[in-house]
Amino acid sequence: MLVIPAFNEERRIGAVLEKLIRFDLPIIVVDDGSGDNTFDQIKRYPVIALKHKINLGKGAALKTGCEAAFKLGADAIVMMDSDGQHLPEDIEKFIRKLEEGYDIVYGARRISADTPFIRYGGNKVASLMVSVLFGLYISDLLCGYRAFSKKAYQEIRWTSSGYGVETEIVIKDSKTKLKRVEVPVETIYYEKFKGVSILDALGIFYQIINWRLNK
Repeated sequence: MLVIPAFNEERRIGAVLEKLIRFDLPIIVVDDGSGDNTFDQIKRYPVIALKHKINLGKGAALKTGCEAAFKLGADAIVMMDSDGQHLPEDIEKFIRKLEEGYDIVYGARRISADTPFIRYGGNKVASLMVSVLFGLYISDLLCGYRAFSKKAYQEIRWTSSGYGVETEIVIKDSKTKLKRVEVPVETIYYEKFKGVSILDALGIFYQIINWRLNK
């Protein structure tokens, strides 16, 4: 089952869902308190549409979607962003690895000329920081294109409500014996500065230190 968090994505969510419904997979989209017509766009498609009354953050939206998916009987989920950054064609890579017995599948974005340098550099620093502090190196720490089994979700349930969710998943994964793997994924950057801001990044670095101190 696919789980997609969405916040103020009325311009792109329709095109994303148009492509995804061709894969004939159950889809849950969680509108995280958008102030535009995102929810109306979602309801035009044969998906399970959920909505937060207020904006709670990406981590909270993902948790809502994952909890709903497993309650509906899903064995595993693939989570991806709603802005068209992730290519639907890459879903098959995640499904294949889950079928091979992996518990967690991390997407690793290919580097291209369109990759914002600041984003790439910050991501690598965070990946190395987590590797040193927690002993698990995931090359693309902040990629939101991921998949995991029900077993994995039960072991790594996160508490982060915001953009720290991807980092917390890796940190919690470092304490498990789950079988993990990375797969290369393509990425389209429509807006170079959309998503994790500098303040968000600083917050994530603070959380990493806090998680280490409370390990």
